[in-house]
Amino acid sequence: MLIIGTFEHSLELEQVLAVLEHNGIARKHILVIPMDTEPTPSVRFITKARDLYTKGFEVGVACATGSAVIGTSIGFILPWGPIFVGLIAAVIGFTIALGIYLLINKGTHRHLPKKLPEITIIVQCLEEQSIQVMETMWEYRVLTVGRAPEPS
Repeated sequence: MLIIGTFEHSLELEQVLAVLEHNGIARKHILVIPMDTEPTPSVRFITKARDLYTKGFEVGVACATGSAVIGTSIGFILPWGPIFVGLIAAVIGFTIALGIYLLINKGTHRHLPKKLPEITIIVQCLEEQSIQVMETMWEYRVLTVGRAPEPS
């Protein structure tokens, strides 16, 4: 007997797989298939993915370097000395640059798609186990469940 279920990509999917294995369904009898949401292959996995915080960190480090140089120069005049004033200026420069960068680019970075692709699970089991497998899937928020006899 083949039991076919469709799940959203979620924690319930992992839980139902663990429960099915715990109930005696071998891994080799469970087939998990992620469904495609785009008709063309995505380029974002080929190129290096750089998110908002990575670029913000780079801008912050660049500004921290410049602020540290200026702070060290001013530190020769101040009683705290060039090292402490340079470190304080670096921290302040990093914080200000990162904050400004994140405020400016807050809405321009890409989000993951709101709905992740669905996952289809095909379970090969005995006729006696089919009801238990279907009930287990319904317990963990399956979207749809179907049952078919094994092809001969």
